[in-house]
Amino acid sequence: MTAFADTGFSTSAFSPSAFDFGSGPTPPTPPTTSSTDAGCCLRVTASDIIRGALRYINVYASGESLAASDAEDALETLNDLLDSFSTDEASVYAATEETFAFTAGQYRYTIGNYCAGQFAGTVTSGSPVITSATIPSDMIVNGDLRGTGIAAGTYIVSIDTTLGTITMSANATTTPGPQQIDYTIPGDFKTTRPLRIVQAFTRIQTSGTSGLDYPIEITSRERYNEIGYKGISAPWPVAVWYNPTMPLGELYFYQNPSGSGELHLFISTILRTICNITDHIVLPKGYVRWLKWALAKELATEYGKSWTQQHQNNWKEARDLVKALNKVPTVVSRYDDFLVNPRRDAGWILYGGFR
Repeated sequence: MTAFADTGFSTSAFSPSAFDFGSGPTPPTPPTTSSTDAGCCLRVTASDIIRGALRYINVYASGESLAASDAEDALETLNDLLDSFSTDEASVYAATEETFAFTAGQYRYTIGNYCAGQFAGTVTSGSPVITSATIPSDMIVNGDLRGTGIAAGTYIVSIDTTLGTITMSANATTTPGPQQIDYTIPGDFKTTRPLRIVQAFTRIQTSGTSGLDYPIEITSRERYNEIGYKGISAPWPVAVWYNPTMPLGELYFYQNPSGSGELHLFISTILRTICNITDHIVLPKGYVRWLKWALAKELATEYGKSWTQQHQNNWKEARDLVKALNKVPTVVSRYDDFLVNPRRDAGWILYGGFR
């Protein structure tokens, strides 16, 4: 299942027993829905979106079977749309929190985890070792591996160029024989390369599981370049500049963290690629209709169909509703209340200053 949203919402199903219907006939039992369908998300397949889009422009009639060639072409276009929407901050519905550990004395970090290519190797069921491997010169420990008999999430533990072996983090599940295996090259911070960093802070553990959070300002290249001495040390950084280079992004922190604090990055969620039309997709409210109309608009020209003003109105309405939902409140200037209303006692302790 391709997940686009957090499905951890708590929903309450409708129950007729919660109402007093008197002595009349027993009311009909409502249809059963999953918590995902009944809550704030809608679970559909890529095929549902493609069928809806093609039906909107009269390429297919309701209930008509989708040809394999049409499905393949439409899926490619749908993935192009998702890739494009990810670059528009107003089209992204959430920020993902990622946590990493600082290395004392290091202020520049790479971030990402890109597919670097393939290599030949053989896996054996029950063994974590890839044998007869033609090890690429750029392969490093912690990179992900993907191939037949290799479980999802498996990564490289160690590399032996002399023996031509690679030790994986998990045993192989089958023995498919020699094959081509995909591998990735991770950055210092291993995650999907961010398009943008929204917010950040450092958490310093004080005792046990408690800790204090210190905000990090997301700054521009110009502001970062104005800093005269960038290597100055401090317990935690106060600013970061993100340079979205390829294939790995670069993070430049100021001041140079001298401790081993925990970095929390909030990254705009990337709408992920859909591999098959049968893949289930979890989307927030409004996105399914928008994707159907957006895909219909893309496919109309390809199929030689007219795009009417009513089509345009429906597409615009669906898009605007989603973007309005994702709109971030405007940041306003904030001043310490003490500057304009000095307190003469310590009564603020009772309400924490939030009054």
